[in-house]
Amino acid sequence: MYILGIHTGHDAGAALFRDQTLVAFCKEERLSRIKNQGGVFALASIDEVLRIGGIARRDVDVLAMTRIKIPLCAYKRTSRPAKDMIDRLRDGKRLRNLYREMYRLKTLDEMSIVDLPALRKELGLRADAAIEFCNHHKSHILGSLMFTDWAEGLYLSYDGGGDHAYYSAYELKDGQLVQHLGEDEILLTEAQNPASSIALAYAHATEICGFTPLRHEGKITGLAAFGKPTAAALIQQQFLVRDNGHIDSTLKDEAALKSFLQATFAGMSREDVAASIQVAAEEVTLDWIRALRKRYPSTRIALSGGLFANVRINQRVAELEGIEEIFIFPAMGDEGLPVGCAVESLVRRHGVSGLQRQRFKHLYYGFPYTSADLVDAADERFRFQPESDPALATARLVTDGLVGAIVEGAMEMGPRALGARTIVASPEKRETNDSINKRLDRTEFMPFAPYVRDVDAEAVFEIDERNRYACRFMTITTNVRPAWQEEIKAVVHVDGTARPQIVYRDDNPLYYDILTRFKELRGLPCLVNTSFNAHEEPIINTPHEALQALADNRIDFLVCDRGLIFRAD
Repeated sequence: MYILGIHTGHDAGAALFRDQTLVAFCKEERLSRIKNQGGVFALASIDEVLRIGGIARRDVDVLAMTRIKIPLCAYKRTSRPAKDMIDRLRDGKRLRNLYREMYRLKTLDEMSIVDLPALRKELGLRADAAIEFCNHHKSHILGSLMFTDWAEGLYLSYDGGGDHAYYSAYELKDGQLVQHLGEDEILLTEAQNPASSIALAYAHATEICGFTPLRHEGKITGLAAFGKPTAAALIQQQFLVRDNGHIDSTLKDEAALKSFLQATFAGMSREDVAASIQVAAEEVTLDWIRALRKRYPSTRIALSGGLFANVRINQRVAELEGIEEIFIFPAMGDEGLPVGCAVESLVRRHGVSGLQRQRFKHLYYGFPYTSADLVDAADERFRFQPESDPALATARLVTDGLVGAIVEGAMEMGPRALGARTIVASPEKRETNDSINKRLDRTEFMPFAPYVRDVDAEAVFEIDERNRYACRFMTITTNVRPAWQEEIKAVVHVDGTARPQIVYRDDNPLYYDILTRFKELRGLPCLVNTSFNAHEEPIINTPHEALQALADNRIDFLVCDRGLIFRAD
């Protein structure tokens, strides 16, 4: 059975399951080249995941999707029939948010307002293909559930909003997933105040600092270490965490939240704004999780939703007393919803106890371009240099201060480059951050992330059973051991932390071997890993895009398992 999961809101994309196995994932932006692409129904990512899976649209058995954008022609009824009749005549493919129509019509029954045959026709599906709609936060939760193997645990989501909810909490116990917060009825009741979302507050603070919300929150996380959290306590006081985990607010709505933040931050430096919202976000999140753990004791915590793109918050959660293991779904933002939608379809058929749950071994779910594809795409502007040991050749160049990029195999799922579309460089000099950022037109306040082999990870970073799984996917910061902080300056933040990726050779032999060779040459156990993309561009996907970046002098060379590629000049 083939299950296609899709999300048409911001950070749109698609995922494909064959029975209970994830076989393909694609974020729409990687194809459109529009950062955070969303609000589209004709997703190119659908055909991309089907291409990876080797099937056509007619082979899809189940479509599972969020309640976001679908075309007007796929509605049986809407909340504004007169207006929509005119709009249908003008453009039947105009999109309408399903959850908003459900709210206006006061129904949780999608089938009462969606014309399934029309929707199948729009998507090119078989007449007997099932179509299912999924709750936003439950989709976040189920992605985490599918890729943990715990017998018990707390599964939490928190973000800037979906289906009129901002957070949810589920408990896995005795083979059942029990919901404690975030019930579907919130879509109709709006029982969660948007002003209770610290994630939404963080987005507004990002905008107040002059950055783009829902895109540049990571800049705020990095900038925070340079400021003083002078307003953190005042912000925290507006978020009232109850004993049952519900969060109330002293502010009546999102507009009041934004006005409060603007007034609070007036006259403050960007650094102090960043420090204040970061500390407030950490403390509100920790208070929330403490309240939930007091009521639903658990030693294992799984996190999803856009708030948990914040790697510093995730470290603070891992450090809570009694935590034995933390997991952050690697595609923690809305790009991960297609995976959760597909898992929801599996739960409906097999139950939670019937899920074939297992840990991620890798995140390489994009189209598997080969080294031959890269070499064949290189025209007269480039020079290919065959290498019997491309890892050694790369390590030598990096040791000499050059900057390379790996384009090998399938692209990564989620926002992090993890060795398939990765820029690599020496970690020795702090100035490396400035020089690479200049070439990529980036402005960043956090250093690049390091990657480290499994055999060296615990010697360099404070990694143990609590955070090892999370560190495979660069979703959490850890403290850097003091002995190494001056040796790998380019990857250590001013607060002594780093965001490491642990690499196992079976996952990516070339990526691993480059680091092995570099350690042989320099005695250092880490290399810089930063995503292969220029500022405001999605991560590189195809060989042609990689070669254009080389031509534009973003990097000095490309490496694949057949050798190296340089500019011909």
